[in-house]
Amino acid sequence: MADPWRRPSKTMSASGLKTPCWINLPQKIPGWKNFIGSWLVPGGPTLLVDVGPSASVEYLAEQLSRMGITAIDYVFLTHIHIDHAGGLGTFLRRYPQAKAVVPAKAIPHLVDPTRLWEGSLKTLGDKALAYGPIEPVPAERLVPDDAFSLEGLTILETPGHAPFHLSFVYDDLLFCGESAGIFIPFGDDFYLRPPTPPRFFFETTLASVEKMLALENRAIFYGHGGSHPESRRMLKAYREQLFLWKEVIVRCLAERPEAPPEGIIERLLKKDPFLRCFSKMDPSAQERERYFMGNSIAGFVEYLKSRNSPSP
Repeated sequence: MADPWRRPSKTMSASGLKTPCWINLPQKIPGWKNFIGSWLVPGGPTLLVDVGPSASVEYLAEQLSRMGITAIDYVFLTHIHIDHAGGLGTFLRRYPQAKAVVPAKAIPHLVDPTRLWEGSLKTLGDKALAYGPIEPVPAERLVPDDAFSLEGLTILETPGHAPFHLSFVYDDLLFCGESAGIFIPFGDDFYLRPPTPPRFFFETTLASVEKMLALENRAIFYGHGGSHPESRRMLKAYREQLFLWKEVIVRCLAERPEAPPEGIIERLLKKDPFLRCFSKMDPSAQERERYFMGNSIAGFVEYLKSRNSPSP
């Protein structure tokens, strides 16, 4: 890859596409201008990894049209959180020939998204409203991951960030969704954060990382943009980060069992080298990251307290 930290901010002509292209989907939430999007995968059938929320489906379609793409063969859905899958029903209605390859166990939630929408409202509040409603998806448009095959494709179950989470290995590319962290490039440096909201299970997340580490080294593409040419390097970094967060949070809880998340965030910003580029973010992006760090800490705290006697 020509640029190992590539996170395209402008669309390109599909005819000149040699590597996957990130189509950024700006949201009407402060700090979310460059945080959500889809990967367009060149070569063979026309593939799109995730579609974002319904509020930005029209924008996504416009960007695809500008690239000369009028048809999509398959949407690969990493998981069903609203920021990745909320627009699937709307998108498939616009592209009637497309089908979506999705986690088999998640299909009922896509066909009838009532509980998914209620859960999004409860967890995200006004942010869920900004993402837009979740439209039901006709069952015949959904292909369970365990019933789909495509030359060069391997689908891995990688639960952790979400209970039903898939990573797609397509030729020499790994689309990991959020199973390997949130990656944001900063020139020759990067920011990496665990997305571990409740209910979080440390061992499950770690097993998914180990599963991806067992693959040959290849380019890795993240669910919130950004890519890196060395998957093993980044997966090892994420594994190291998970253990560090566990250690720091255990110590914070030992010092103060009801430690506020703000204090733990400050401790992590000092201790975690993979958060070093936090200082390079604009204030709205920092506010977003503090919000998600709080969610991730809540996942760790719930997990640790459920074990009765947490230990590093």
